[in-house]
Amino acid sequence: MALAAGLVHVASGAGLAQSRPTPAEVDTVLVQGIGQITVFTYRAQFVSADPATRRVVLEDPSGRRWAVIAPPLLGDLTFFRNGQTLIIRVAPGVVTGLGKARQGKPGEVIKEVVLEAGLPGWPEGFGVREVTLTTIFVAIDKAAGTVTFEGADGVVRTMRAANDKVLADLQQVGPGDLAQISYLEGLAINAIR
Repeated sequence: MALAAGLVHVASGAGLAQSRPTPAEVDTVLVQGIGQITVFTYRAQFVSADPATRRVVLEDPSGRRWAVIAPPLLGDLTFFRNGQTLIIRVAPGVVTGLGKARQGKPGEVIKEVVLEAGLPGWPEGFGVREVTLTTIFVAIDKAAGTVTFEGADGVVRTMRAANDKVLADLQQVGPGDLAQISYLEGLAINAIR
């Protein structure tokens, strides 16, 4: 269970990859200007956080724990309390820019911008961020205008191009290419008291 789709997984101990939690629900919503997107809902219990490093430990309903690095979109982590149940909703949006990378390593977040009040048409209660990262493309479907890539959190996403320029840029890259990609993503976290 990711605290957000854009979070970086931090394995406890030896730095091994953690298993990807299963969403409690998967829904689709229609977003103005983007079209239909999938919303993944997770349920987790907050265990602890280190505000200096933004490392957060969560626990799923079966008792499995994992650690993530919380994105700036979440704000002040001291507001979360040990044992608090969280409903986490993640809405991967669209690719807003891409191109071949000249340097960097896969999974490296280059820039993250929080879009203040979200964007018109996104589900109520979601914050929206634009993430730019270096990654390796897993697959590209030029006919459908989609790209599949691994995010900084280790989660593989398939997103479609936001506009004609991104569609044109898709023609210049292929699977296995090291690339920079920018994408929009919505995030909502509600604490159950």
